[in-house]
Amino acid sequence: MTAREVYYKVYAISDMPVAMIGFTLKDKNNVLQLGQSVWIKFSDGHEVNIKRMEKVQKTRGFMLWNNSSEGEEFFKAHAKEIGRLFANIILKQQ
Repeated sequence: MTAREVYYKVYAISDMPVAMIGFTLKDKNNVLQLGQSVWIKFSDGHEVNIKRMEKVQKTRGFMLWNNSSEGEEFFKAHAKEIGRLFANIILKQQ
């Protein structure tokens, strides 16, 4: 999904004046980074927010928007591994 599609998907379901739209990327060491997010303030206007997201999408290593259909499939397919990773981080601080 494009940044525009993801933005409007989030906008359509949001009850709040702001939203956090997550994305996943691979860093320079080819390690997945899951905790990245863009904060969107709907009062800034649709085009301003979409342009902010499009800029993020051009980031080196960008893979997908977590809120996209691709992101939802990615997280379903890797739920066990991601769950273990976050449990490790939370419980062991590693």
